[in-house]
Amino acid sequence: MKYKINKKRGFTLLEILLVIAAIGILAAIVLVAINPNKQIAQARNLQRKSDINTIYKALEQYLIDNEDYPVTITTTSKNICKTNSEESGSTVTDCTGEADLRVLVPDYLAAIPSDPIGGWYKVRVNSENNGISVIAPDSELGQVIVINPGVDELIQAQIAAGTLVPTATQQLVLGRLVYKNNAGTQTYIDPATTTKTCPTGYIPVPGNSMYGVTDFCVMKYEAKTGSNTVAATTQAAGSPVTGITQSEAVTACSLNGAGYSLINNAEWMTMARNLEGQLSNWTTGTAASTAIGTGGLYRGHSDWNPSDFLGASTDNDPYNSTGNSGFSAEKRTHFLSNGEVVWDLSGNVAEWTNNTITGSNKPKNSSGDPSFQDWQEWSSVNNLGSLSYDLLKPSNSSWNNSNNVGSYIASDLTGGTSVFARGSSVQNILYSGGGGVFSLNLQYDSQSGVGDTGFRCIMR
Repeated sequence: MKYKINKKRGFTLLEILLVIAAIGILAAIVLVAINPNKQIAQARNLQRKSDINTIYKALEQYLIDNEDYPVTITTTSKNICKTNSEESGSTVTDCTGEADLRVLVPDYLAAIPSDPIGGWYKVRVNSENNGISVIAPDSELGQVIVINPGVDELIQAQIAAGTLVPTATQQLVLGRLVYKNNAGTQTYIDPATTTKTCPTGYIPVPGNSMYGVTDFCVMKYEAKTGSNTVAATTQAAGSPVTGITQSEAVTACSLNGAGYSLINNAEWMTMARNLEGQLSNWTTGTAASTAIGTGGLYRGHSDWNPSDFLGASTDNDPYNSTGNSGFSAEKRTHFLSNGEVVWDLSGNVAEWTNNTITGSNKPKNSSGDPSFQDWQEWSSVNNLGSLSYDLLKPSNSSWNNSNNVGSYIASDLTGGTSVFARGSSVQNILYSGGGGVFSLNLQYDSQSGVGDTGFRCIMR
């Protein structure tokens, strides 16, 4: 019996690989055809990465040879001056206000690169590490392209990636605080912690670049003794100083020695803006379902019951002597971002700061009412005089006394010089609805000894 031989054969491995490769090429062509703009943008971003790397390497070599960067590079980010115009190819001679890197040509660079779509690259000295940062600000597809990024660029990269969505106030990101002003148009980056070493009775406070404030030490408690001849001290026990003038408070703080002074308004606002961003300082508590801005900030001993100025206690007794407990607004302590606890920044006694203002420069309500004798909601104070929003109010422009942030009184708006008294007192419930850490009283001059006002010193 004869068998018929089947001469059919399968595909070889080589043939299969060729078919797979062809399919891959066709798929790539289809992808490019589907989204050519994205592919082009990616190519431009690759060019940007190459360009800024070239500039960076040239600047580092220049530094090695000349022991400094070109003189037009500063800590302020500047456009890198283009050596040629787009239209004619003629040499540019005026680089005023820009970073002039022509000293790099031809020894370090053949030419100064410019952005693929005609924009500028930027350069600056990174103040955080004194190295050079080169940035491609016109990068596409949400990419942040920079060599030696500062914290600003790192934060912006997180925003672009969607891993950070800034709120109206602050967020803790990579161990730092993200600040936004009331309009949400500018971001400020500061450390959430500090290694500042402080004397007994003082706590360290992280600085805030928005106010030009570096890390400092502040009295944990309101000043308990101090005068023109006695240095100010602070401790938990005892009633705070009251009736002292602002001038006397300035002297009492200075008597502690070099570096000590009465707290100023920028330092006060640094603390207030810091603590407003901590969920633990809001009356809704610390439950994960709550949020900053819900409920109200703790405002301390501010209800005139008992009708006395109180001494402090241990940090685990924050309602000491108020007759309250739990999530009452009468809590007398606030947490800072570094975990430190400060007592009576709101309530108990109001506190002098080392700042003054003339009547005509004071904030006003919308009508510019010259009397302005009554306490005003911050949300109604829209004429800020010679001051700025961030020197006065909480970060969210809608917060007012219903959020326990405090209020404002100006009294005379026509003349004279007034002292900033902040934080409200135990008596504020009688006049302003309860007070808060953002309360501001501009009724008194530097020689007024006010019965419900004391002070707090800092050490820089």
